[in-house]
Amino acid sequence: MLFRILKNSFLKRPRSIFLVFLSITMGAAVATSFLGIAGEISHKMSLELRSYGANILLEPSAVEGGGFLREVDLPKIKTVFWKYNITGFTPYLFGLVDLTAGTKHERAVITGSWFYKQLLVEGEEPSFQGIQVIAPWWELQGGMPQDADEAVVGASLARRLGVVLGSRVVALARGATKPFRVVGIVTTGGYEEEQFFAPLVTVQSLLGKMGKLSRVLVSAVTVPMDAFGKKDPAAMSKEEYEKWYCTAYVTSVAKNVEEVMAGSRAKPIWQIASAEGALLTKLNSVVLLLTLLALGASAIAVSTSLMASMAERSPEIALMKAIGADRLQISAIFLGETLIISLAGGIVGYLLGDQLAALISQSVFNSAIKSPLWLLPTAMVSAFAVALAGSAAPLRRAFLIEPVKVLKG
Repeated sequence: MLFRILKNSFLKRPRSIFLVFLSITMGAAVATSFLGIAGEISHKMSLELRSYGANILLEPSAVEGGGFLREVDLPKIKTVFWKYNITGFTPYLFGLVDLTAGTKHERAVITGSWFYKQLLVEGEEPSFQGIQVIAPWWELQGGMPQDADEAVVGASLARRLGVVLGSRVVALARGATKPFRVVGIVTTGGYEEEQFFAPLVTVQSLLGKMGKLSRVLVSAVTVPMDAFGKKDPAAMSKEEYEKWYCTAYVTSVAKNVEEVMAGSRAKPIWQIASAEGALLTKLNSVVLLLTLLALGASAIAVSTSLMASMAERSPEIALMKAIGADRLQISAIFLGETLIISLAGGIVGYLLGDQLAALISQSVFNSAIKSPLWLLPTAMVSAFAVALAGSAAPLRRAFLIEPVKVLKG
């Protein structure tokens, strides 16, 4: 009997059934697409934020290392547990030199570094590291050094020395001199404008510190810090430490890097890490809010359609009550209709949401994405939730129908 009633209901009211189906489908599709790209958005935004600078600083520890890090340990950074989260790193060696350009002289900081160096690690894919990788925000006039005698000069220092692209600058340190040709002038608005940049091996030789480093900046994709991530690892239990170590917090990635760099102390650059974490948290909150708003709008649309349908079916409901139907039986009929529609709407919504997520990812991030299978049950649950929420008010109205008044006309 119930099956026959449901069948007749679908056949007699195709327009109202279609409107309910469309509302549920759109809600499930939007929920699927938003949740599908939520993880992708966080990952892509984290990668985009890496262009604003490194978020981990490696310095010599006070206990060992003699005040320097070892260049020979650098390849080990790409072998740590979170190696695939490390998007780049670059070493630095600082020293004071006397610079001469024509008749002008300046005492300045010379910085040896990698600019764009291919790193080969046994068992790993080749990768490029250096300033171009972790500091793409540099505003550079000219280019990066390619040879050992080429250099980049900070804009402020270049003005004081009166140098332009192609100028000759002689550096004096420890009684040794080294001529450089200026191939780039960098503007950053920061301390880099006061420095003289040259290839790492050249600066090591000039300063007499072969194989030594002053610091290493590491850029890594991390997850936002939460209360657990901010706990002191030393005070954690074994289980907590394993969970912390296996979560890509900036602190746990820093710990990874510190373990392979002898005599080092790694610490997050909190100014960058905290800002990134706050931004990603807010972004996830916005995506979740939009999903809830979309589902809420779908539930309202379902409720409106069912209320209109309920007004048309008042005589039918009154007749069922008159012949003895109770609330449970009436609920079974109308909820059965809605749940059948939501089942179809959830499946179609998942398929549409998958395509919508791919379209958004391609247009915004220029990358393909396929919604994970766990979003199918999520789409089904969303469709059922929209259907039930939208049915509440119409069903209550059905319970209030008085057969005598309706059938009497």
